[in-house]
Amino acid sequence: MVRLGVAVVFSIMVATSIGAEQLPSILSAEGQEFLMGLGRMAADDGPVVAPELPMETPMEAPSSSGKEVKSTRRAFLYSVLVPGLGEWYAGAKTRGLVFFGIEVVTLGVWSSWKGKGNGVEDEFRAVADEKWDPDNYLAWRGSTISRNSSITHALPCSSYVDVYLETGNFKGCDAAEIQQYYELIGKYNQFAAGWTDIVRVETGNPAQPTEVDSVENFLSEQRLTYEIRRDDSNKYLKRASTLTGLILINHVISAIDAARVARARSEGVDEGALARRTRMAVVMQPWQRRQVPMLMAYKPFD
Repeated sequence: MVRLGVAVVFSIMVATSIGAEQLPSILSAEGQEFLMGLGRMAADDGPVVAPELPMETPMEAPSSSGKEVKSTRRAFLYSVLVPGLGEWYAGAKTRGLVFFGIEVVTLGVWSSWKGKGNGVEDEFRAVADEKWDPDNYLAWRGSTISRNSSITHALPCSSYVDVYLETGNFKGCDAAEIQQYYELIGKYNQFAAGWTDIVRVETGNPAQPTEVDSVENFLSEQRLTYEIRRDDSNKYLKRASTLTGLILINHVISAIDAARVARARSEGVDEGALARRTRMAVVMQPWQRRQVPMLMAYKPFD
């Protein structure tokens, strides 16, 4: 195979009368001299003896400076997707575990709060579907007593009441109106007549919807319980919404930190030096009447 390769190169060179200055630039000076030597021997009609190949000087291994080149862009994108992954890629595994741990904990708490909020919401809506009667409210709304009452809100989805009574859901009603429906029937006194357990405060006897003139004289225990559960659901969902913002902040901080760590790694800075540059700590801070863990980053002066 070596002889065949030499013969092919040699025959092409002779056939085209290539000079040294016309040889491909990819050949080294020694390579060009080697091929021209073959051509001169062929021109003398002597035996073709391959000249001795120049010995290659062994390449020197690149000096190790302790630096490990890491892509800042890749580290940034990794941590945008998964906090801590960029730090892990850059070699700062402890920092990566901190950010990843925060992500796991916050996602777990968010999932818990979101699940509780949605679960309680389904619960109180089921109570409303069973205990609040749109027909009772509309009967009160058409009575003479309601004319002397404070009416501040129209009943959402009122045009779908007939469908609701038949099917148990507001088909065709806008989702925002459905949300308002379940909020207003418990929040505002004008909808008290719709609760099926309405009684007179003085006697405790059941009352007809058209008799309800004010909440001072009439009471619904189901409405009170309904409002407590609706408030509980809103608290859970608001906490989950706030935690969503904190999760996004963790992604951003981790991405910036990962890019900085990758750059420092390329400069030969080890993780111990990084820790001395910027330190992080988890501290308990008051939030919504409770203590919650928060990540703090600070630069020491010592």
